[in-house]
Amino acid sequence: MYHQISLIFAICAYTLAGGLLYIAIPRQSASLRRGSIIAAFAGVIAHAIAQSHHWGASPALDVSLLNLMSLCALIIVLMICVSVFSKDTLYDASLVALPVAVIILAVERSIPIDALQLDQVSAGTSWHILSSILAFGLLSIAGVYALFAAFTDYFLRRHHLNPLVRSLPPLEVLERLLFQLITAGFLLLTISLVSGLTFVDDLFAQHLAHKTLLSILAWVIFGLLLWGRWRYGWRGRHAVRLTLAGITVLLLAYFGSKLVLELILGRSWQLS
Repeated sequence: MYHQISLIFAICAYTLAGGLLYIAIPRQSASLRRGSIIAAFAGVIAHAIAQSHHWGASPALDVSLLNLMSLCALIIVLMICVSVFSKDTLYDASLVALPVAVIILAVERSIPIDALQLDQVSAGTSWHILSSILAFGLLSIAGVYALFAAFTDYFLRRHHLNPLVRSLPPLEVLERLLFQLITAGFLLLTISLVSGLTFVDDLFAQHLAHKTLLSILAWVIFGLLLWGRWRYGWRGRHAVRLTLAGITVLLLAYFGSKLVLELILGRSWQLS
């Protein structure tokens, strides 16, 4: 029962936070922004309580598609909210992250899906799951900021500075934050791949081939972007396109292959 109540509260809090921020940005209203942040933190607490139903109620981990999507949404919103205490806040990215979280939570509440439990989790498996989720969360935020950078660049090139564009951080700041997020996400993705390849005994028998190959491809794309930034100073449209390409491949790796396995083929990645 508390699971459903927590989901409803999180949906309402996230919706309120997103609405207040949408109004606050063009008006540059500090009070509305504070209200949005408070509502977002309240939503995170409720979301975490709802997630504890999947991760704390049983010794086995629930790794079903919808639950992992909900957990990723929680981590993304949490990292954005915590960033308000730093100099380079990421909170404006919640304009996209909050509506996505609301949609995922609404689906979680409306559509009953059987738990897909992972028994006898080793330390290596735990590291793999944790690093995978954190990598996806950070790189997803990077994708959001890439969209912000593209949006800002589009209007700057056309000398169309509407209130929303003027309220966003400068393009240089957006790009700097973008590469900080990509660097951290890339390191976590590296840990995820190494730990995954270590604990998986038979890649093809466990239906992990497509997920692993797509994850490696995403790792190559982000690695190429970071190398190009360091070696040639890549920025602007080139950086945005590679970031969006990388996160698209990562989405296919994390959720595309899992969607096909669970909902179409009726299998799971731990089965042989």
